[in-house]
Amino acid sequence: MLTRRRFGIVSVAAAGAFMLDPLKVSAAATRSGIAFGVQLYMVRDMVKDLASTFRLLHEIGYSSVETFPVVYDLLARELKVLINQNGLTGPSGHFDYETLEERVDYAAELGLEYMICPAIPVSQRTSIDGFHEAAKHLNQAAMKAQSSGLKFGYHAHNYEYKVLGGETGFDVLMRELDPSVKLELDIFWAVEAGQNPQEMMRKHRDRLALIHIKDRKPVNGFTFVPDEHAAHFTEAGVGTIDWKTLLGEAKRLGVRQFFVDQDGSDLPIDQSLLINWNYLSRLSF
Repeated sequence: MLTRRRFGIVSVAAAGAFMLDPLKVSAAATRSGIAFGVQLYMVRDMVKDLASTFRLLHEIGYSSVETFPVVYDLLARELKVLINQNGLTGPSGHFDYETLEERVDYAAELGLEYMICPAIPVSQRTSIDGFHEAAKHLNQAAMKAQSSGLKFGYHAHNYEYKVLGGETGFDVLMRELDPSVKLELDIFWAVEAGQNPQEMMRKHRDRLALIHIKDRKPVNGFTFVPDEHAAHFTEAGVGTIDWKTLLGEAKRLGVRQFFVDQDGSDLPIDQSLLINWNYLSRLSF
C-alpha cells in the first residue's frame, strides 16, 4: 500500500535518482584505510529528500550507510537502488526489537550483510530478568536471520552496563547470546557508562564486528539511561575520546564496518557530518 508518507519519500527519492546520473560506488581515501559510513538515524530529519541526502554523504566522502526504520517505508529493492545510485553501499541495518523476525525478508532483499537490533524495550532494561528475556528473543531472531544468509548483531547503549543484582545486562547478553551473534560497539555509550572500550573490544573480539562513532563532551560522571541527561554528543576529534587508539585497535582486531552515529549536534547536520569526516579521514594508525 502506498501511504501518504511513503509516497512522499518515494516521489522525492525517485526524482533525485533519475534526474542525476548514478554515482560510482567507491570509498574516498582515508589515511587509515578505513571506509567510514553513516548511521541514518543521524540524518533522520533529512530523509524526505533521501536521494539528496545520500548524494551529500557520498560527496563528503562517506562510503556506506547503515539503514534505520525511518526509511523502511520504501520497498527494499527501491531503497537498495537508491543507495547504490548515489555512490554508497548498505552493509548493515537497524531493525526494531519487536519486529525482528518479520523484517528478515526485507533485510535480505535489501542486500544487507548485518541485521542489527539497536535496543531492547524500556520495560526490560531495569532487571536482569529483562535481559534474560531479551537474550532468548534475540537468539530466536538470529536463527531466522542466519537462515536467510544474514549476520545478526546487537548494538548497546548505556543501560546495559548498569549493575543489577551483582552483574550487568551486558554481562547477561554476552554470556547468553549465541556465539554467532555479533556486537556493534557504540564507543560513546560505553564511555558514557564508565566502560573501557579498548578492554571491551579485546575481551569480546570474537563478537566484535561493527563500531559506532561519536565523541563525548568533557563532562564528569556517568549515566545509565539514554535520555537528555546523557546527551553529551559532539563531533569526533572535538571531545574527549581517544579515537586514534580505539579505531586502531578495532582495525587490528579485524573490524570492517565503522559508522558515524551522532545522535545530536549543536551544529547543522551537514556541518557535523563534514567535521566528523575531516577528522576521521585524516587519522592514521
